[in-house]
Amino acid sequence: MNTALVSPPQNAPAASILVIEDDPVQRLAVVGILQRVGYRVLWAVDGEQGLEMARQSMPDLIVCDVVMPGMNGYQLVTALRQEAGLAEVPVIMLTTMVERAQVRVGMTSGADDYLAKPLNAAELRDAVAALLTRRKARREEIVGDIKDKFLAALEGQKQSLANLYEQRLFKELNNRWDDSSRYNEALEYPDSIVLAVDLFSAILARQSPSDDLAAAVRQGYQNARDTLYLFGARHLVPQGDDLLAVFVPMPDTDHSAFCVRALRGALALVKSAESGMTVALHTGPATLVHVTDPLHGDAGSVLTGETAPAAAAMQAFARQSKWRVACSGALLDGLEGQVTTGRSTPMTAGGASLVAFEVLALA
Repeated sequence: MNTALVSPPQNAPAASILVIEDDPVQRLAVVGILQRVGYRVLWAVDGEQGLEMARQSMPDLIVCDVVMPGMNGYQLVTALRQEAGLAEVPVIMLTTMVERAQVRVGMTSGADDYLAKPLNAAELRDAVAALLTRRKARREEIVGDIKDKFLAALEGQKQSLANLYEQRLFKELNNRWDDSSRYNEALEYPDSIVLAVDLFSAILARQSPSDDLAAAVRQGYQNARDTLYLFGARHLVPQGDDLLAVFVPMPDTDHSAFCVRALRGALALVKSAESGMTVALHTGPATLVHVTDPLHGDAGSVLTGETAPAAAAMQAFARQSKWRVACSGALLDGLEGQVTTGRSTPMTAGGASLVAFEVLALA
């Protein structure tokens, strides 16, 4: 067994972490980062060896590369989730692949988080600390048959996410309206989440006169689109300097999981942004009207109803207040213990009275 040990500093965490990475340079970097924090670090050079070491050492957390000879990262996570003693071990996946289908496979195979290479030391430390804290809290709460119920719920969520992401990818491959049947059609969503982000103003703010503005806008929109579709957005609607995203629950979707997924998309969006970007979310009915000009070929979409204006107004308030992510109190209903919030304030947005909350993190 390959083990790297250091004497942890006073009050340092005593958790054990298994690093599975075939690249010796990357493996050394990850081991070094975790050693300096004071963790007990073990390492393996491929998936088969990593699985066997996990069975023997029962680590508190696993950091695993995606692309490895033999058993890859996805197969390893699937194998872990099928073993009762290892099913709850948090897994962070490391990957240089940014294709949405590859990220989806990692998430739906049971991984708890993923980090992109080249690795950022602070992000790795933060991700490890957050998952270990969450696991400790979970262990304190799980008794008796809670474990079996948790695994059953995890399996159901995994299947739900897999189906949802497959549909998102299908829609992206067919990212156009069926013009023969959808001219001037109105799509009504009685229970939706509208996300507003100051995407285009943020892009314009960081551009110099010599930059290719059109290319920057296209790239910024593509990055935001990829993130939002990954986390379940059904439609994207540019509106002025903002971008609006509409999230619609699938049939039989758990409401709290639906809300948490939209919030994860918001946090991922601001985390991936190169400069300050503000996101706000509100829940309620929304109607998407697709309009077209048969003479000139112009087409576009408009969101109507109170939900979209309220989200946009809340986003403007959040930007002025220096919040990165804000959401309405209505969206937080039923999410107790799953969302960490900061400041809050009552406000009138889009003609509706609501309470805006600053969203800091998800459990």
